Amino acid sequence: RPFGWQADKYKYMEYELRRNHLLILPHVRVTVGQAGGILWRLCKQELANDIPNGPSPDVLYFVDTSQQASHTYLFDTLTDHEIEILCGIYYVDTDRRTQTTTLVWWPMPQLWDSSGLDTGYWNLSCKQMFQGRLERLRTGNATLLTTKKWRSDLKYYKNQSRKINTRTE
Repeated sequence: RPFGWQADKYKYMEYELRRNHLLILPHVRVTVGQAGGILWRLCKQELANDIPNGPSPDVLYFVDTSQQASHTYLFDTLTDHEIEILCGIYYVDTDRRTQTTTLVWWPMPQLWDSSGLDTGYWNLSCKQMFQGRLERLRTGNATLLTTKKWRSDLKYYKNQSRKINTRTE
């Protein structure tokens, strides 16, 4: 995207259409349904209860393997590009010639996984954060964030989780 480009609620609607179009692919449906975390939640509404058991018919093309004992197991996986589409990533030119900045609607899975929100299940804090941001995006009261801003915003939850874990030990 060119320098100065700004997203709005209509760009968010375009993102949702692109994301939902990607969910037509069987390996994507299987992977996000089993992934949990932010990818699962981003796709939950579109998938509803139509999450197939894996592996998908596409497993030989989008494959990750696990070798345990004498067996090799095949798992559906997503490409980096598919994950970028699901999270809504944009590369925007900066005022410096060859540099771009990365802006995204939702945190990438590795950021989510390192935050305090990744507790192994979708808890109340996850729900409140997700629903609040979704509402702001759909009404035009939020915009794309940089990875640095996402890391900063999610740091709060990491600190909260640490406090809770300390109290329960």
